[in-house]
Amino acid sequence: MTCFPKDISFRYTWRSYQKRILDGLEEHLKNGQLHLVAPPGSGKTVLGLEVMLRINRPTLILAPTLTIKQQWASRFTDMFLNSEQQPDWVSTSIKKPAFVTITTYQALHALFNEVDKHQQDQVLDTVETLQENGTEMNREALDQEGKNSDEQILPSEAEEVINKLKELSIHTIIFDEAHHLRVAWWQCAKDFCAMLNNPTKISLTATPPYDVNPQEWQRYIELCGPIDEEISVPELVKHGELCPHQDYISFTTPSKEEAAKLREFRSHASRLKSELIQNETFIELIVNHPWVTKREVYIEEILSAPGYYSSMVIFLRASGQPVWKEALKLLGLKENDTPELSDEWLEELLNGIMFKDKNIDTEIPELVQLQKQLRRTGMIERRRVYIRSTPTFDKMLVQSSSKLDNIGSILEFELSVLQDKLRMVILTDYIRKENMPAHEDDLKPLNRLGVVPIFEMIRRSIHESGEKTAELPIGILSGSLVVLPLSAAVLIKQIADERGILLSYKPLAHDAKYITLDIRDSNRSAIVAIVTEVFSRGGVQVLIGTAALLGEGWDAPSINSLIMASYVGSFMLSNQMRGRAIRTDQNNAEKTGAIWHLACIDTNTADGGEDYASLSRRFRSLVGLSVKNETIESGIERMDIVRGQDMTLHFVEAYNEETLHRAKQRNLLRERWNHAAALNKSMTEELKMPSEKVPKPFTYHHTVKAVMIFAMFLAVGACSDAVMRPQLLYSDAPAWFKLSIVAIISAVIAGPWFYKAIKMYLRHHSIERSFRETAFTLYVALYEMKQMNQLPNIDFIRSEEKEGIVVCWLDSGSTQEKTIFLNALQQLVDPIENPRYLLYRESRQWFVTRRDYYAVPDEIGRRKEQAERFAELWRKHVGPIELVYTRTSEGRKTLLTARTKALSSMFIKKSERISAWR
Repeated sequence: MTCFPKDISFRYTWRSYQKRILDGLEEHLKNGQLHLVAPPGSGKTVLGLEVMLRINRPTLILAPTLTIKQQWASRFTDMFLNSEQQPDWVSTSIKKPAFVTITTYQALHALFNEVDKHQQDQVLDTVETLQENGTEMNREALDQEGKNSDEQILPSEAEEVINKLKELSIHTIIFDEAHHLRVAWWQCAKDFCAMLNNPTKISLTATPPYDVNPQEWQRYIELCGPIDEEISVPELVKHGELCPHQDYISFTTPSKEEAAKLREFRSHASRLKSELIQNETFIELIVNHPWVTKREVYIEEILSAPGYYSSMVIFLRASGQPVWKEALKLLGLKENDTPELSDEWLEELLNGIMFKDKNIDTEIPELVQLQKQLRRTGMIERRRVYIRSTPTFDKMLVQSSSKLDNIGSILEFELSVLQDKLRMVILTDYIRKENMPAHEDDLKPLNRLGVVPIFEMIRRSIHESGEKTAELPIGILSGSLVVLPLSAAVLIKQIADERGILLSYKPLAHDAKYITLDIRDSNRSAIVAIVTEVFSRGGVQVLIGTAALLGEGWDAPSINSLIMASYVGSFMLSNQMRGRAIRTDQNNAEKTGAIWHLACIDTNTADGGEDYASLSRRFRSLVGLSVKNETIESGIERMDIVRGQDMTLHFVEAYNEETLHRAKQRNLLRERWNHAAALNKSMTEELKMPSEKVPKPFTYHHTVKAVMIFAMFLAVGACSDAVMRPQLLYSDAPAWFKLSIVAIISAVIAGPWFYKAIKMYLRHHSIERSFRETAFTLYVALYEMKQMNQLPNIDFIRSEEKEGIVVCWLDSGSTQEKTIFLNALQQLVDPIENPRYLLYRESRQWFVTRRDYYAVPDEIGRRKEQAERFAELWRKHVGPIELVYTRTSEGRKTLLTARTKALSSMFIKKSERISAWR
């Protein structure tokens, strides 16, 4: 077989955005790649199949799980072949490759490693992913998911399978959920492509790994190619391909026990701080530190750790040591600009002394005693000192028992709104089988999140409630535990019989109203499908499961309420989980979706604690409807939470009350989405920053004023000179004529300066206009470096200012160009790290001298001539500036001052990348 049968075609009508992509397919495939980004439910699978047919060559399709692999096979037979039978030229086993082979990344990885390690590698890879994003996943759930892979490949079979694949001359490779192409899977996919002769690669994903490190992103793009097309959520809602939906945040505060532990910890921290600033031995240690006594000698070491050196200076000031003023001079700060000794600075100091500083002898008795004290009070974990909160406390809040009660409250609320139409899924990370009671009287305390604790909390609540709630059918669906209501047993058997599946079950040990299904490797996928259909038909209204099993690739369009009781803060996993609830339902044309996010707020910290920080990271990339405005964007601000919000108990209570009020208005969601979507036409990535970070004040308030004053003096001088001339003074001409001559002469002489002042005013008369000039300067520099293709035009750059926040975006160019531009712009306005070149400006306002520093973006600063050209453009479009090379002795000192200035404002609001419908 060398090509597809001629009678194969898509049975349905292409959606408008699908047709757009297919119409441009020839152009996209010129480089042998198509990289498509589209949300769950947008039809990526059928698009991939159509592209495969049009290329018309032997194909390998790679999917991350068995469930998704089977979806590819069923979509092809149902929607293209109009048949229930899979033809023999389509194979779902890599051991028996055919013209079209559908398999898993695990199987390909096992093949190339010649050993059956795919289960372990999948688990490790997933754990690495989550740990990089500050969270963990239930190992048991992952072990079960590891079993959800393709057939085992023995070392003796590997060479034979590879030879079969070569004989087939596979040309087209489809990477489904391509964001999984990380670490081991990326390597085996790359090796397989290298084995082929110029293959065509089709990469499909809902969540490109934007939040990985630059090296991983580069590898991802190297394999999949630049993003060619992106189908946005608003576009899909607008065309009815995704349902109108809304995110909601529900806050809790720590339980009494959790709050007591935090109070005790912070009491220890407060006493420690008071003791240290009076501890003569500790003070002498810092006073005599070589960085303090021989600052110039250790400049390179100090530059490598400016935060640590700054913490020394700040501590010396707090402890009343005069030497701090001399030490401060190296930082280039004024005495009044020196911060107070906060918990953050004390953390920085103690970490340097205890674990990083080679100049400190940590074996001296006083430091040994101090380390014991820190360990005893729980302030040291994994060779790091914590004064504000520890990873243990962060985890405690993330898993706070208060969230269990909160889940119950949300369920009760949603049930009151949707009643028997409710189809709720609760996703969490741990199964916690040990919390399952052994018998009816074994009611173990529920004090942490997990599948079983959530199930038990709801089950007990149902048992204690009235008759109406007692009818609510709930269940569990995870890789190793399935619990369903006995009332659904008939429906379960009926669906299983229809599929030819034999199931066995037994009563739940502590409650005969529920049954547990017997799960084996051979029937796991079938059980997931059966339970999904039971859920869709209403046999179960509330389903509790693991994010590992149901967070990606699980297709249950009936979900209309999702509680994300998961610790995930990363873009990829959060978006995949959220995607379960936003699909349209053919059986419910009026479906709307509610996605509930939980966070336990530490009200004794200004920033709300780590759980809120994780939630904020999650929302950076979750595009949705603003709860207040007619806008569609990402970022926590769209949830009516302003940047730097003081997370007090009063705020938490008021916000939760307002959230429930909004959530009652489901009937308005469709209208609000339609109206917001109609206002604009496409998604664009933006840079969002506080207005004080914009360079505008340094040109407008000083330069423009100076130019105007100079022009006025010049005009007065010209006027005086003209008046004093005898020919004009003693002539018989009328007075008005004399004055007109003087005015004309003055205007001619001062004209160029007035022109310059007016021009600068027009450029910088508003924050957003001023920032456009800065961004335009950057665009011109990148264009001259051939990073941008279109001729510079300031109209390409858009900006808005509202309530002290400036937003900037590029309104033209490819996705890659926009990414390069915003990366460079972000480096320019964010706190200084370690650039090769700096832009330095010194300006006076009355009797105050102000110094400001900007990093020359890495893309520009790699070469001297590029950096110099950028500084030249800056002077032309923005204002006076000095270019500083930071790799000289003087340059390093300037860099230290710049970095310390950023560090001295540790709570400085950094810029933020968001997406918005424009």
